[in-house]
Amino acid sequence: MTLRNRVSVAAAVGVLIVVAAVSCVLYFSYAASLRSRVDATLVDAAQQASSITQRIKQSAGDSRSIPEFGTPVIVGSVELQLFLGPVAAGQPTQFGPLDSRDAEVAEGAQPPYFADADGGGHQFRVYTAAMPGASDAGLVRTSRAANADNGALRNAALLLAGLTVAAAGVTYSAARLAAGRILAPIAELTATAEHVAQTRDLTARLRSAGPDGDGTNDEVGRLSSAFDTMLAALHESVTAQRQLVADASHELRTPLTSLTTNLDLLEDGAGLADPQAPALVRAAREQAGELDQLITDLLDLARYRESAPHREAVRLDLLTDQAVQRLCQRVPHAIIEAELHPCLVHVDPAAVDHAVSNLVDNAIKWSPPDNEVRVVVVNGRVSVSDHGLGIAQEDLPHIFERFYRAPDARGMPGAGLGLAIVGSVAQANQGTVEVRTGPGGSTFTLAFAPLQNAGEFSAGQQE
Repeated sequence: MTLRNRVSVAAAVGVLIVVAAVSCVLYFSYAASLRSRVDATLVDAAQQASSITQRIKQSAGDSRSIPEFGTPVIVGSVELQLFLGPVAAGQPTQFGPLDSRDAEVAEGAQPPYFADADGGGHQFRVYTAAMPGASDAGLVRTSRAANADNGALRNAALLLAGLTVAAAGVTYSAARLAAGRILAPIAELTATAEHVAQTRDLTARLRSAGPDGDGTNDEVGRLSSAFDTMLAALHESVTAQRQLVADASHELRTPLTSLTTNLDLLEDGAGLADPQAPALVRAAREQAGELDQLITDLLDLARYRESAPHREAVRLDLLTDQAVQRLCQRVPHAIIEAELHPCLVHVDPAAVDHAVSNLVDNAIKWSPPDNEVRVVVVNGRVSVSDHGLGIAQEDLPHIFERFYRAPDARGMPGAGLGLAIVGSVAQANQGTVEVRTGPGGSTFTLAFAPLQNAGEFSAGQQE
């Protein structure tokens, strides 16, 4: 059964139960009302006993016959039987002989009462009361067939049953129409998901969730928007993965080709006895180092982009100082001026250390000899400045892309992953990276939210 049918059936069953319950209450209320009206009719007929008795006596006065008071008198739908006093137990009636209670009612010792009795194989509603206005302790008994109102009750039951069934049917039809409209985005989502599963087309989008669609802000609308966002993110991830594979294969091919060529020269020539063998070995080692660094950068870049970082509170100034010290040992001729103010941030220490090292290494690479590189840490920001030629305006939008290298940088060592790693680290740690450039050099700033400012931190350290 489809979801639309399930919703419609559920709505119809719910309405059926409610209307059936209301119908039952109405039916029993109507039945009780009819019973009350029957009782009132019996009482009204009993109160007319005195006038009926007088009329019977008057009609008998014109003849020599004795009035027959034992024969029931029909008053509308009620039979009325008169018992002139005194009344004794055992006196016969159409519902059996009178008993002591009836005698006490006639004498006024007991109140009138209602009873259900059997007469001639039929059920009757019977009312017994003292003869009104009589001085000789008479008794009057009124009765009416119990099934006299069965037709009205049956008609009421049929009407209520029809209304109940009709209400359920109308509810089912209305629910199907409403569910069809409400569930239309889900049907579209299902069709889109099946299309993506069959065709692997990640560019498919839901029309109702688009900027020109009729999507809503309810749960279904948010589900459609989330599905489109998921498809967009998945498409971006797959595209980036394919681009990474293409770029990585291109970048890996160059050092691998050079390494293979040098090994072939060693194999084809005099081997290690060749005078050029040491140079070829050194070149092979350098190319193997480039390969190792490229593979490391690719793994780091994938890790920073895809996995959640392990973040903790660290001293950004101390972390930067360690990165600067390592670069000074690796590049002894570099001149680095560091201005490091105490600063506490919540980041992934290893990732931020890698990003800072890349920024400082990039500044050393682009600064002319004997020109210093300035590193400043203050209030959660690491700024690295060089004295290079600056970055061309057309290159600025692409410098943080993987494997992108400006025309001026293509003759220098590297694969174009350093700044891409910096951008990924900033994004993964909820930070930002920006660059200011000009003819006198460039300044890269890696910024994170500080846990406390430098003044408060310094005061806390002094205490």
